[in-house]
Amino acid sequence: MSREPVIKRIRPDETGRVLDRRRIRRFYFLMLPVLLPILVGGLGAFFIWGLDTEESTVIGGILMGLGVLLLIAYCVYESYLVGVYPARCYLRWLRERIDRRTDPIVTTDDSEAFFVQIIPRENWSVSMGENAGDLGLLRVDYKRGELRYEGDLERWTVPAECVRSFKLRSFTPPNGVPFLNQHTVALLQVELDDGDVWESPLAAHPIHVEFWTPAKRRRGAELLQDLIGHLVEPDRYPGVDDAELWPLRPPVARGRA
Repeated sequence: MSREPVIKRIRPDETGRVLDRRRIRRFYFLMLPVLLPILVGGLGAFFIWGLDTEESTVIGGILMGLGVLLLIAYCVYESYLVGVYPARCYLRWLRERIDRRTDPIVTTDDSEAFFVQIIPRENWSVSMGENAGDLGLLRVDYKRGELRYEGDLERWTVPAECVRSFKLRSFTPPNGVPFLNQHTVALLQVELDDGDVWESPLAAHPIHVEFWTPAKRRRGAELLQDLIGHLVEPDRYPGVDDAELWPLRPPVARGRA
């Protein structure tokens, strides 16, 4: 007997959504360091044009140069590292929510689960703020021949035989540049029992401290593609060495190490 996908929306509990806007706003303070190069550069301009002496011109030039260096450092931080701390908070809040549930299909102590985010197509044009629509724990179960996902807002089980496509798709938000801001997802498409196609754009989450460049984001999506491919087409996708999967594995929760 053929199996069918089971897709369920989960109502937020009393603590609200993990990706609630009120929670996300607190991370805007991580962008405050941009004020430092502005202040240093402004002080340098004051020394050069405000005091207008030989000594102040030298000091102002040094401050202006320092402001430029600080601005470059901030751009690197904003582009590659600023998402790590929010991701750790998201993971902690997600685990707390899942632990309160009585029927999770992927548990927080599952060592084979991967931490992923879902970036729906309508959010590919988000240029500021969080573009993920949901995040959760994904289990690729080769013994049962299915994908299981326990998220903040969604829970689904997808048998391998219902997967129709899992190609990579890349996008760059408006006002972004590909070499800094490009994202890549593994676009999972599933055939439902009524013939409709349901999709879930899966992406790695920047949960580990490293430079999350577009190449790293693409590599995370490639790992997801290979994992799903080994489930659906094992002859074409031979599988992924366990040591290569660390970008998708969430850190062990405190108290469970």
